[in-house]
Amino acid sequence: MASAEDRMSTEVVEDLWIPPDERNRVLTVDYEAGPFALNNTSKGSSYQPWVLTWDSGTDDFILTPETTGAPVVGIHSAPLVTQCSLAFDQNAHVSIAYTSNGLPYLYWYDTLAAGWVTTPLQTTAITPTLTLDDKRTSQSNASDIILFYNVKEIDDSYSMYRRLQRERFLNEKLYLTNVPKYIYKVGMHFGFRIQFGFSPRIL
Repeated sequence: MASAEDRMSTEVVEDLWIPPDERNRVLTVDYEAGPFALNNTSKGSSYQPWVLTWDSGTDDFILTPETTGAPVVGIHSAPLVTQCSLAFDQNAHVSIAYTSNGLPYLYWYDTLAAGWVTTPLQTTAITPTLTLDDKRTSQSNASDIILFYNVKEIDDSYSMYRRLQRERFLNEKLYLTNVPKYIYKVGMHFGFRIQFGFSPRIL
């Protein structure tokens, strides 16, 4: 994992984001490096940027490749989406974390079920955010989709938690305490570590 030893660094290691992670998520728009085409790993996991948007008229999520290919419509639908996040797994399957009707969900490919499933997250989770931690081909056997989200604690502070694809997103781990309320982006930087962007307000 690009998150060394599955924990935060003891020292801050900042660097420039690897594109397109330098772009800021804006509610129902997210950007992620991804494959040549869905379910096609022939050109690796970071061939081109993809844009995830949500259509308020149809409730559909739309995936748009920026270099090659046409927009993909109908991969998943949900009503009243207020925030969404995109990732692709090692086999170029799409994963979407989103908030619908005020509740958080994860849409992902479950290899055990051999199909896509929608997993409700704990109702107190806010800004669920995804990333495939290390998209380098050399790390395809070690990489993992990580789901991060914030939770308001009993003392009114916020903590960040994480769940892992390799654990079928079942196990929750406390990752960081006393963070700003919202996660607005997560991704790898040029030092090959996971880096976070937080904000006290929705951007």
